[in-house]
Amino acid sequence: MDLFKGKNKQLSLFSFFIMGMFVVISSCNLFPKKEANRVQIQRFEQELFDSTNGLNKEHFNKLALKYGLFYRSFCTDLINIPHDEISDNFQRGLTAFVTYPTISQLKHEVDSVFPDLSNEEEELTKAMEIYYDEFPKANKVKFVSFLTEFGYAHVTYDTIIGIGLDMYLGDKYALYPALEFPEFMYMKLRREYMLANTIKALAIGKFESQLTDKRFLAMMIFEGKLKYFTKKLLPNVHDSLIFGYSQKQLDWCKENESMIWAHFIQEKLLFSQDIPQYMRYFNDGPFTSAPGVPAESSPAIGVYAGYKIIEAYMENEPNISLEALMLNKNWDEILKLSKYRP
Repeated sequence: MDLFKGKNKQLSLFSFFIMGMFVVISSCNLFPKKEANRVQIQRFEQELFDSTNGLNKEHFNKLALKYGLFYRSFCTDLINIPHDEISDNFQRGLTAFVTYPTISQLKHEVDSVFPDLSNEEEELTKAMEIYYDEFPKANKVKFVSFLTEFGYAHVTYDTIIGIGLDMYLGDKYALYPALEFPEFMYMKLRREYMLANTIKALAIGKFESQLTDKRFLAMMIFEGKLKYFTKKLLPNVHDSLIFGYSQKQLDWCKENESMIWAHFIQEKLLFSQDIPQYMRYFNDGPFTSAPGVPAESSPAIGVYAGYKIIEAYMENEPNISLEALMLNKNWDEILKLSKYRP
């Protein structure tokens, strides 16, 4: 049965701030709070490549002391320097990395696109003020930029979020096609997507351990929580950037929301634990590649449906805080109390 509608049969191509006005009794109480939460993205790649005083032992010791866990993981996990080089803080391997011609050229290109990150810092500051209000016991989060020659867009280490700037050089960047990146990914390799993806990385790092239930239902609602969290912290960011959709793909989901849900019910997906089969509803791509879903569909329709369930749940449970939502692992209860009926 063809449950889906859509006027346009063209194939769609593709996968993270408005505050109320408050009466301030004492402005001297507000200012320190904002300053304490101000985000400054540490430019690890700039410090790493800075050879002003030489790429000597002192240079790498200083970086190792400043960046700690991130420094060690960057060396061993992100650019694969052997662990046995730890005794000299990976000086030999990092020197080879920094001076390699293609890496040096990439660093130049990153610098040309990102001479500064002041806009991102301003928006992350607003987002993290919301985060610390919603999660009052949360530890301070640090943000660090880096490059790895197209290996990672984001990495998370407890209270550190790493941002791979070489994954946001723009959809026209010549090397992305040369590296055989799928065409549907190009639009997501733009700077505009960095903010939403960074906040999503924060949520994944903090909550992914709770996803132990292997059912489609759990995956769908967990992904919906990630999107809701991202939208809550970034209320001014357009949904197309939150979901990684073009406007056409976003419109398709809105127009076919009831059909998406009917398809899940008809295919008996909610309680399925066949992960390889149901992941096609969560994977990125030019469309959702699953039996019965048309080629003009948006990708990852399971994520969109999960978000709509969470949206309905929070509307029906107005006293539930964002923290309580994110800590709730009772997927069946969330679905029931959402009263979701698209």
